[in-house]
Amino acid sequence: MRTDSKPILVNLYMAWFMFCCSNVCIVSLYLLIYLKYSPVNIKNIKVGSVYQWCTCGLSKTQPWCDNTHIGTGFKPLKWIAPGTKKDGKPQQIYSICACKYTTDPPYCDASHIHLPMQYIKAQRECIKDHANIKKMCTACGFKASELKANEPSGST
Repeated sequence: MRTDSKPILVNLYMAWFMFCCSNVCIVSLYLLIYLKYSPVNIKNIKVGSVYQWCTCGLSKTQPWCDNTHIGTGFKPLKWIAPGTKKDGKPQQIYSICACKYTTDPPYCDASHIHLPMQYIKAQRECIKDHANIKKMCTACGFKASELKANEPSGST
């Protein structure tokens, strides 16, 4: 059983993505690294703390940004942990989006439910050569490390 709260990067996907930055919503046609089909449940967040939510999915410190997005066209979303709407006291747990397709970033809205088949279809139909991808394919969301992980090791 894992004792840390870091999710595991498992695969990727392409779609329209809405993210908000400085109260301005921007719709962008960028692919996203798809992390997992569920939220990341975060505990012990102090009200008023500032976090940079990863929007690309490449970060090794998910769901938070570690600047791995540099060179991809993505930027992190600044998030200030709010109190509860009811009384302003600290919330016990936050469900933070891990799939990166939420329409209410950084909160999970269950958009991940329909992603698996869309992700597989996008990669199957991709016309780009993934052998030359350094980080991620801008057409289908393919992550370069997936190619390396699926290559034969050469040993018998």
